Amino acid sequence: MQTFQSFDGVEIAYWDQGEGDPILLLHGFTANSEINWEHSGIAQELLKSGRRVVMMDARGHGESDKPHASYSYWNRAMAKDVGALAEYLMLYDYDILGYSMGAKVAIEAELMFERIRSLILAGLHIYDKDWTLSDKERKAKVKNMLDDNPKEKDEYRVFAEKTGGDRKAFAARLEGNIYPEFSHWDLKKIHLPVLIINGKREYDANEAASFFPNARGVSLRANHVTLLRNKSFAGEVLSFLNELDKETKS
Repeated sequence: MQTFQSFDGVEIAYWDQGEGDPILLLHGFTANSEINWEHSGIAQELLKSGRRVVMMDARGHGESDKPHASYSYWNRAMAKDVGALAEYLMLYDYDILGYSMGAKVAIEAELMFERIRSLILAGLHIYDKDWTLSDKERKAKVKNMLDDNPKEKDEYRVFAEKTGGDRKAFAARLEGNIYPEFSHWDLKKIHLPVLIINGKREYDANEAASFFPNARGVSLRANHVTLLRNKSFAGEVLSFLNELDKETKS
């Protein structure tokens, strides 16, 4: 593990392994790189294929700094971390694989920065209300995350306890902005090749792909939680990347 200082001084932990074409992995909310990419075996499969694998723990997660102030998560802060790491490592024509929250951060990064070759978005849900929460809903989720003994635990609180992460940092993320800062119209601006991999028991992958100009969807036998553990997941990612490699060389 190594660290670098991001745009606002927050220390971000990352792992840079292998050689070859780079791919950056972005994990989901309340998880970290180890949980999503190491335990699933996906990072190892990508390394075995001869790629350079870069994983980063999002701010508030894993080995990265964990700000407890909501403003530390405003204004696409996590996407800005992606751009800062790419600049720091001098990544060019790199692919991004993002899961759940990481998929949304990947989209934000593409809308802000250049150098990205393609997006692989896993567990991506397209919401009807442009990914917004009302103040009442947001406050309820923050309270549920911070309460030592909530009457009922929502899905974020359950995941937070499973991963053993910093609940104050997670609450700050929820208060700052858990949903992405873009609209359906913004997705039409992304002309890069996009692969969407969703579980059959969650949001339809082909429907999600229809929001992008150059995307296709793949559905695996899984739900949102078990998606990364599907044995076909890494193969679908590598198939997509190999096709891009052939197009680039031709």
